[in-house]
Amino acid sequence: MTRTLRISAEHMRRFAAVSGDRNPLHADAAFARATPYGRPIAQGALVMIAALAALDREALERVDTLNVQFKQAVFPDQDYTVALLDSAPGNARIDVVHEGRVAVAITCAFGREEPLPRVVAQPEALLRRSPANPTVEELADGSRSFEEPYRADLDALVGLAEDLGAGHVPPSILLWLAAASYTVGMIAPGEHAVFAGARIASSASDRSGLLEGAVTTADERMGLVNLEVTLHAQEASGAMALQTFLRSPVPPPDRTSVGRYLAPSAELAGKNILVVGGSRGLGAALSGAFATQGATVWAGFAQSVAYVERLRTEFGGETIQPLRFDASDPAEVRTGFASLRESVKTLDGVVLCAAPPLHEASLHADASASTVRFVDASVAMVLAPLAESLPVLSPDGWLVVVSSSAIEDPPEVWPHYVIAKSAVEGAAAYARRFTNARVLVARPPTMWTDSTNTPLARLGAVAAEQVAAAIVRWTLGEAVPDDEELLAGVRSGKIGSERADS
Repeated sequence: MTRTLRISAEHMRRFAAVSGDRNPLHADAAFARATPYGRPIAQGALVMIAALAALDREALERVDTLNVQFKQAVFPDQDYTVALLDSAPGNARIDVVHEGRVAVAITCAFGREEPLPRVVAQPEALLRRSPANPTVEELADGSRSFEEPYRADLDALVGLAEDLGAGHVPPSILLWLAAASYTVGMIAPGEHAVFAGARIASSASDRSGLLEGAVTTADERMGLVNLEVTLHAQEASGAMALQTFLRSPVPPPDRTSVGRYLAPSAELAGKNILVVGGSRGLGAALSGAFATQGATVWAGFAQSVAYVERLRTEFGGETIQPLRFDASDPAEVRTGFASLRESVKTLDGVVLCAAPPLHEASLHADASASTVRFVDASVAMVLAPLAESLPVLSPDGWLVVVSSSAIEDPPEVWPHYVIAKSAVEGAAAYARRFTNARVLVARPPTMWTDSTNTPLARLGAVAAEQVAAAIVRWTLGEAVPDDEELLAGVRSGKIGSERADS
């Protein structure tokens, strides 16, 4: 049996209000843009409520234990399929699926002889208005326990469940899920939490209106944080084992971090360089690195005003010049370049590293449309600025097109990314063959940036400043053997770095 699940931004707003989970990952577009998701995602507990509608009321009343694994983010205003895979007498499995990949996996165990007890009146409680922001080291010190008042707006929560087609989910389960979401999003790990999974079991207590718990594990290497929590709600209490990850914010590039890999100089004094996608990630590191060599850097960006201003503060307001346009919109790119030409007649170098947010996907029939959209956006972010750059590139100018080592070793969950980068490399090959520009197609390894700030992707990732330094040295004609390895081998032919007429 399958049904369609669709969460809206309004559903997310209402859940935040009734549960108290006001984590900015679900509501603040600017905050979410600096995460691997690129935009707000639905609360995991809210998705669970909607998915549990696949079970009938009688089965839900007998639930003794809920197990869930959040495998992928669920985005608002997208259709997901809810599949009831097994409904044996003792348990049931529910999968939330999108484009051939399981986003959420729920297992329900039915062990109760009597229906779930009703929720008694909850005492008034003053909840946190902003999330905690501890470091993983602080959570790992062995003393992170808490006891806080908790109350959900149960009537509003039931109304929200009804709007999601889950009005028959018992209020006790709704309360458990609201409390779990509040714990993860507001208490621990808090602001930079990612909800990974939970085991919630029915229990009983002589108290009500309290959340009591402790951090049991905090892995400083991967950011894994486990908690044991009890929601005290008398006969409707819940015992919760919560699995989360704490994302450590990626430090922005500064003169010190760039200087670890590239000594300051004045070798690019008087040069004008455009970095498309120059406000965040590798683009920000490149903007800073070129600035330390004396260049005037035009940092192209679409939305990240605060990031550009931070670069200007660190590397100099005269050295970093903001240039705002959406690289995927040819009309905006044209307007941006018209503004640029009012200040400079020629560019000495152009770096094309803008790219859309990267999410896991599959080579699946249901994913074809979204893959096409991703490839279209990726190519547009290179093609439009490339076409506008060529007429203003100096005779001795150069182009850098940022690709990825994923071209050579494709990850199973990135087929769309590999296809997109292959197309981008084709555009660079054409520019190399039919223009006078010196062209570098860089295939760096995974870097630690906002878009890759996940537990597994961060392991073994290199600093963006290290890759930026290698690219800058190439533009100066000073590339060293370590740079060749870092950028997938200039001399091996994997990166074209010569003029078409050479």
